[in-house]
Amino acid sequence: MSIRSVRVVLTAAIGASVALVVGACSSEPDPTAGCVELRDGTCVVETFRNPPVATPNAAGAYELTLGPTVIELDGKRYCGRAYNGKYGGPTIETKARVGPGERQVRVNLRNAFTRSDYRELGGKTCTCADSATGASCSPGSGHGGHGGHESSCVCKDKDGATCHYFDFNLTNLHAHGSHVRPDYATGGGCKAEGTLGCRSCKEDGTGEKSCYYADDVLSQIAPGAGAQHRWDIDEDETHHDGLNWYHPHIHGSTAIQVVSGAAGAWIVRGPLDELPGIKNARERIIVFSTPPIGEGGFTPLAEGEPCDEEHVGFNSFELLGDTAVKQANVVNGLQKPRMIMAPGQIERWRFLSASYLDEAFIGVFKGKDTSCSSWDVNAPVALTQIARDGITLPRPPLGNDWPFAPSYLFMSPGYRIDAILDGNELADGDNLCVVTARFLQEAQNGPKTDGPVGLTTPTEALVKDRFANGSLTMIVNVTTSAGAPTETKRPDYAAIARLAPSLALKGGTVDANARCAAAQAERDISKIDQVVTFQVGLSTSEGFDSCGCSDHNVNCKNFERRDRKVYPYDRVLTKDSVEHWRLFSFFDGHPFHIHINPYVVCPLPPAGSADKNTKGRIFQEPPFAHFRDTYLVNLDRTVDILSEYRKFTGSFVFHCHKLIHEDHGMMELMKVCDPAVEDCGKLCAGKPCGWNQCADGDEHCRRAIAATRCVIDPSPSRCAEAASYCLQCDNGPCPPNGGTCGSAGFDGKKRCVPPSP
Repeated sequence: MSIRSVRVVLTAAIGASVALVVGACSSEPDPTAGCVELRDGTCVVETFRNPPVATPNAAGAYELTLGPTVIELDGKRYCGRAYNGKYGGPTIETKARVGPGERQVRVNLRNAFTRSDYRELGGKTCTCADSATGASCSPGSGHGGHGGHESSCVCKDKDGATCHYFDFNLTNLHAHGSHVRPDYATGGGCKAEGTLGCRSCKEDGTGEKSCYYADDVLSQIAPGAGAQHRWDIDEDETHHDGLNWYHPHIHGSTAIQVVSGAAGAWIVRGPLDELPGIKNARERIIVFSTPPIGEGGFTPLAEGEPCDEEHVGFNSFELLGDTAVKQANVVNGLQKPRMIMAPGQIERWRFLSASYLDEAFIGVFKGKDTSCSSWDVNAPVALTQIARDGITLPRPPLGNDWPFAPSYLFMSPGYRIDAILDGNELADGDNLCVVTARFLQEAQNGPKTDGPVGLTTPTEALVKDRFANGSLTMIVNVTTSAGAPTETKRPDYAAIARLAPSLALKGGTVDANARCAAAQAERDISKIDQVVTFQVGLSTSEGFDSCGCSDHNVNCKNFERRDRKVYPYDRVLTKDSVEHWRLFSFFDGHPFHIHINPYVVCPLPPAGSADKNTKGRIFQEPPFAHFRDTYLVNLDRTVDILSEYRKFTGSFVFHCHKLIHEDHGMMELMKVCDPAVEDCGKLCAGKPCGWNQCADGDEHCRRAIAATRCVIDPSPSRCAEAASYCLQCDNGPCPPNGGTCGSAGFDGKKRCVPPSP
């Protein structure tokens, strides 16, 4: 019997692992039609598919409906919250701008749930009581809004810590990567249609509701309601082309909805798509997600059990799961999909990390057989990166590290990477294995730890070891049977780089590279415009959380526990200004995402430098200045960025894009003010509006600022000041120079309050 007398067919059902089927070759109708014969005689079916492209309705609006959705993974059925009955939303594609007309993207969002579903984020058992009367109460039962911002119903766990209760069936919509107005689309014109509402044409929510929602993530779409969105993407010049995405951004419920598959790609077309080598390349949209369905993860539906509001099972998960359990790696709703490509084929791979928590290294390696039962970590296949976060990468001034083609990719939640796979380097019979290595979400002392979460000294050898023990995520078979390639000429990377947005900011008056050099050299914290420290708690030399900071905070302050009557905004920024931000993480790494305006990430130190920020090279970040909207501030690392507040005023947020961290309060509310039309100093009604400002008598705020200064600039004098604030005084008086014993903090413990400066 010859090798070609038996055809081995590899198929993959949606959401299932690869299965093996054997069928005879003959001239009779082939039940496995569509399979492609490989060089070794096996015949395989391409199971990879791009997400479906959304079609607008007759009025030109895309339709999204959030409701109970069946999710099929590992041969099991789960029930979650997703769009249009599918795990993973459709791709919204916006054509390139032609002529002077401005493009407008309309999206109708409906909430098909019929009632609220209040749950504690970590699944803890809590006791709730009215703070004024002490009577038992239930979250959401007339005791305040979503997240408890104004709620008198306070819930505590058995240890006395405040619980995080939210309505998991409340939703809204975020255009991640967009540069549009943060609140409403101007000009009015929105008319309510059934449950699809409009919003006020004022930020304060008053007045006639005749405006479309823009990128308003402070909005709330209740069960049974809906909202009409319009993103006017060319209002500030032509919007950058690239890969963006959309997902819910309802504080407290974002992670649970995104992990259910309520997310989709949004592609804005432009000049880059028309370049030779790009235009006819085969485009793959790779939406990567990591739903926790393994041991300790979500509970599947029982046989015959329906997926409805009574049986939604994606409801709670640990902040940090058991890292010994491999995560489920899902691409466009499939596990281990197979691609087939011709030798010489130029492919454009467009990665989107829709993960709610986990980072991942993704490598492409030569496989040792057609099913990638093993791979050679010493034979990586480089992907040349042309864009990050939907923004074309520039050519650095000296041309170093460019074209940027590292041996593997690093994806943090919210990241997008556009890369070119050059088939001219591949031959008939080659097999490529796309492998994922779970990396940063690893506790040093087990799943629960008081020590740092992550690896403080990552090395290339460790990365290679992780790939050797990684998880197969996709298979690529190279064969002449795939037919003629659509494009064989590799693109001109210099031509691509010329399409990158200019690094001359503020109308060409600020050179980003020069400003970055000055920013990175700055050691005086008082001269840094904006400081951000992401903390799960806050660690000092006295030990973890010695200052009693509210969990999951920015600068020791938790979003949902801010008193908005005292602090209407956490920061007020000035339109058209360029500011230096310094970002820092201590416990775990945190991807920094800011809405509305992308920012410039300053260059990494040279390879081999003793600077601790050099570790960014291990995570394969482009080492030269470039624009981003999401960037990992890695464990024990400082990142300097430049942010320009272009065109738009209004309220929006920045946060950690590990979405469960954001849901727990690792977020801030900002306001961009135009001094030409309003008095920026009055926006906070005379109250403080900056990261380093406190209201009179707010001892907790003073303690938070002192602790933040110590963390980001650990000089003896600064940390001594912080220690004096953090010193507990429950069982004794404060030192002579320590002032008085203050009121109880978030953790219920009293701390010293030094005399006012």
